[in-house]
Amino acid sequence: MKVNEPVIEHVYTPTFYFEQLPNNNRLPSPQNSAATVDSDSAHQPRKARWYRAAVAPVAFDESTFWQVLERWILEAPSIIPPISKVEILQTASITAAGQGTTTPSEDNSYPTISDRELALLDGLAPFKSVRRQLIPKRSDKDPVMQEHLFYCRDTRQGQNQDQDQNQEKDADTSTLADPRVPNQAIFAPVIARTTSTTNSKDVEADSEQEGNKDTMKILTEMLPFYYPKVRGFRYGYRFDPEDAPEDKDDDHFQDDGEKEKNDDEDKQGQGDGEKQSAPTPVPAPKKKHTPKNRLISQRTGWLSLDLYLKGDEGEFTDKIQYAFKELFKKLYKWGNNTTKGFTKSRVQHDVMVPKDLYLRTYARMKEAHAQKWVKSWPERTDPTKFVFEDIAIAAWLVALWELERKSTTAINVDAARSEPNEATGRKQTFVDLGCGNGLLTHILNEEGHRGVGIDIVSRRVWDIYGPNTELKAETLIPNETVYEGVDWIIGNHADELAPWVPIIASRSKPLTRFVVIPCCFFDLNGSRYQFAEGAPDGKYKAYQDYISRVIETCGYELQTEVLRIPSTKNIALVGMSRKRKYGTDETKQLLEEGSGEGVSEDQAEEETERERIRRRVDDLVNKSGMFVARISDKEKQASQKVKQTAKLAKEVTPSLTQPSPSENKNTKDAQYVK
Repeated sequence: MKVNEPVIEHVYTPTFYFEQLPNNNRLPSPQNSAATVDSDSAHQPRKARWYRAAVAPVAFDESTFWQVLERWILEAPSIIPPISKVEILQTASITAAGQGTTTPSEDNSYPTISDRELALLDGLAPFKSVRRQLIPKRSDKDPVMQEHLFYCRDTRQGQNQDQDQNQEKDADTSTLADPRVPNQAIFAPVIARTTSTTNSKDVEADSEQEGNKDTMKILTEMLPFYYPKVRGFRYGYRFDPEDAPEDKDDDHFQDDGEKEKNDDEDKQGQGDGEKQSAPTPVPAPKKKHTPKNRLISQRTGWLSLDLYLKGDEGEFTDKIQYAFKELFKKLYKWGNNTTKGFTKSRVQHDVMVPKDLYLRTYARMKEAHAQKWVKSWPERTDPTKFVFEDIAIAAWLVALWELERKSTTAINVDAARSEPNEATGRKQTFVDLGCGNGLLTHILNEEGHRGVGIDIVSRRVWDIYGPNTELKAETLIPNETVYEGVDWIIGNHADELAPWVPIIASRSKPLTRFVVIPCCFFDLNGSRYQFAEGAPDGKYKAYQDYISRVIETCGYELQTEVLRIPSTKNIALVGMSRKRKYGTDETKQLLEEGSGEGVSEDQAEEETERERIRRRVDDLVNKSGMFVARISDKEKQASQKVKQTAKLAKEVTPSLTQPSPSENKNTKDAQYVK
């Protein structure tokens, strides 16, 4: 891109109509409507229909809209946080089949569309149907629910516009959804049930049983808290490109509170004999100054959000409006980014442990430990963070170790004992360095893993865990520390011990595995790590690279996992196996580094793999300097108290040794008399 070339972009400028929806009691009642109605019809309840909730100009086309919707229905967890996963139950291409029902063209077992869903279709022609199930994260509290999704194209364009104009005279026509939007994706709640099959409920069945009188009540009671309490909603796309060249400099900004008019309303009144169709509420562009280096791209169409309402859904609170606004904005951004060919770089979870296994393990351990420790947490730290974080880390380790036991069948020759595996029933042992509050150690012990937690100072909560949890308060000299016969070494936010974890593991026997979750930035000598080369990608990433280099020196194959924990420091660096082959390049490097001084290349080739690793690690440790353990927080507090006491004593002592004012006066008088 040239320096003076303008940047082409599109601005998100939605218009929302929540205040005009019937459930907010802002629409005129049948009695006050300008339309003439008889006394009987005036008391009839308002008929359910589609209302426009939001609209925004977009710069993407119809194919992009459907491409985004395909991702949208599969990636519900990234759209709705309480959802853990989506299960697609059935997908079918559907065709009309007699008496207003729709059946799949290839799968006769697929359920027909109910009367309620036909009402949601509102005469649209669906070309695809998807049945999906939303699985919540809190399966013990939130119900599992199903949705019926319809991909529709409106075949009524240009037909029966007079009929569309006269529908629902008791409603405000500025919010009626435009029936001419040709591309629409309809979301209809079908089943909401708990994990217990005895409490299963079906919206259609209950609606028929109640004579369709309490449909909204049934939906409100059955739908999960995160799902909108409406009969249905839909996203639409209408192709409507701009033709005027001057619109290229229009950034579509609008003042807050300004009532926007649509293109159809602008055309009304131009001819007395012109027929008026149902209006489409779209924002009228307002001209503002556009910087010379920015060029706003032309719109290619309109994105819309419609809600199927009757007026008995209850008021749209700020929370509900916020949720719909966020969803609408996200759909716009996905479409805009897809047009640019931009795909958001997402972290890769569940690399080492499958998601299903982790979630099952976490749910079980959360049920067993969370409530107990959140209520009885004696530390000053926030239990809502640290308790759930340690449970999540423990769940991941337990799941990882379960997979390791299933895959381990060999005998460790060095230790002359079997590795942890399902056949022997032996679970992994561990040492938790820098265990802090010790909750991670306690949970792993409760799960049957024998291990000890070590920290520089004890915590109050240690006394509550009981005798089955082994915790030690001691200062380690990491260069002299090894753990024989231990399967895993854990460094969970281990501060100055973090870079030492792979070194201690490499020096221990037999093959000791490890996991490091870096947090604070410490060097091997115990001082703060200095980012000599800078940190263009952030200090946390630069420190990960430093720990990774240490792991590489120790000869481990590095594996990385982004943990699902409530912390921004959520990267786990894991060493489960060592590199088995070192070729000529490693030998040359060994000689060039100086640790192989006086050793020929042939002799170096004869060294064992373990000896090579030892020499490289020793060289790294020697270059880093002597390790100096930090002072514990308790020692710091004690030292500060001593200093404060000495300072107060120093301030008080002069006042005791100085003479009083009367003594000073007598002394001066005596000197004067003399």
